[in-house]
Amino acid sequence: MRLPRLAPGGGRLVTAALVQSLGIGLFMASSMAFFTRQVGLSAGEVGAGLAAAGAVAIGVTLVAGELADRIGPRRVLATLYAARAVCCVAYGFVSTFWEFMAVTLFALAADRSGPPVLQALVAATVPVPLERTTLLAVINVVRNCGLGLGAVAAGVALVSDTLVAYQLTLGAIGAAFVGGAVLVLRVPAGGRPARSPKNAADDDGKRARPVRSVLPYPRYLVLTMLNFLLSFFDVLLMVAMPLWVLERTDAPRYMVSVLFAVNTGLVVLMQIPVSRLADGLRRTSRLFAVAGGAMAVCALCFATAGGADGWYAIGWLTAAVVALTLGEVLANSAAWELSIALAPEESRGRYLSVFNMGLSTERIVGPLVVTGALLASGTAGWVVAAVVFLCAGMAAERVALGAGTRIGALARA
Repeated sequence: MRLPRLAPGGGRLVTAALVQSLGIGLFMASSMAFFTRQVGLSAGEVGAGLAAAGAVAIGVTLVAGELADRIGPRRVLATLYAARAVCCVAYGFVSTFWEFMAVTLFALAADRSGPPVLQALVAATVPVPLERTTLLAVINVVRNCGLGLGAVAAGVALVSDTLVAYQLTLGAIGAAFVGGAVLVLRVPAGGRPARSPKNAADDDGKRARPVRSVLPYPRYLVLTMLNFLLSFFDVLLMVAMPLWVLERTDAPRYMVSVLFAVNTGLVVLMQIPVSRLADGLRRTSRLFAVAGGAMAVCALCFATAGGADGWYAIGWLTAAVVALTLGEVLANSAAWELSIALAPEESRGRYLSVFNMGLSTERIVGPLVVTGALLASGTAGWVVAAVVFLCAGMAAERVALGAGTRIGALARA
């Protein structure tokens, strides 16, 4: 696949994303085995520790966003990568549950804080909206490839299954994050954001909102909540799809792996071309509505697969994952651009941190909603989900269009 021409500094950000995603792939594939077989923790302790630390870490993203506004996103992002490198090395020497919890809290705080700061850095480095959305799409594609390659490379540690092998793997992960930090520091810093009373206008555009207000203006918060619903493509793929295939359909078990591969391949192929559709406020806002429609189709296809036999079940499941992937790349493209364009420049880091809190919350709440409500309700649960996705997409389009019109964002239709 040929990557598009990137704006100055984009190549370093893409390379940094590849390097650190290789490290994340290594960690994801080998960490559970290390914690249970070498440290001696139970699977329940690891899961509880990750969930608790993840919940606490969500609030830290606001601090990172505030720092990005004050001292610049480049230095903050490099510091976050360096912090993750230190945490990876520290993991190699934990021996108790509480040591594991302490390191995990810092590691997840750095992890959750990274995406909004990266977006802020892209916004500061690449002023042209379509170019920055394309850059974020390339970063997403490269990250997916890096995760897969890192997971494959983790097989060395898993086969050896020795403390030294895991420690060397963790050291390699740490080195990957250090490399990412160095590359980020070489990205052009970009100019300081100008104070703009217009960008700080309230939801009705009647008066200026104080630039240091704690929360974003109302429509931005509403869009954050709607994007939270549309971001459920992640938990549908990772949690709902495997359970539905194995427990509620006649499809063979290997279809779980096949469907994961279908999603990964389609994201790599589609994300960059779809990102080019985010051109102008009206077109970009419309992507949310189309994404909601695609997610609704996905839910209905999953529901139909539950009552189908043999090849029909396989066909409906494949159609569901194709629709889910389409919704994913559309929602990503819209969210990347609108979360930046609708945020005041002088408070962009803080606004993006709030926006990404919805995505972090989805990682914690999503599995509970899917297992406790959607799958437990069977076919009816999928039908309700389809209605929710469709309404969320249409509402997000209207909210984004209204907010963008008020502040004059993405003026091109």
